[in-house]
Amino acid sequence: MADTPLVSRFPVPELDHMPDDIRTRILAVHEKSGFIPNVFLVLARRPDEFRAFFAYHDALMDSRAT
Repeated sequence: MADTPLVSRFPVPELDHMPDDIRTRILAVHEKSGFIPNVFLVLARRPDEFRAFFAYHDALMDSRAT
């Protein structure tokens, strides 16, 4: 990612420097969609917020929720 254009004024972590759970989630999104949304890379800078965002996303998208 060091050779890619900036996606944010904030530093964006390298995939190799992300926590395992976050890297796994981002790679799964990449595999499914063919790209990584910039917002995911920026959120990865703050792991707790990344996890909260995806917990909320998953709760909204879970079809079993009432």
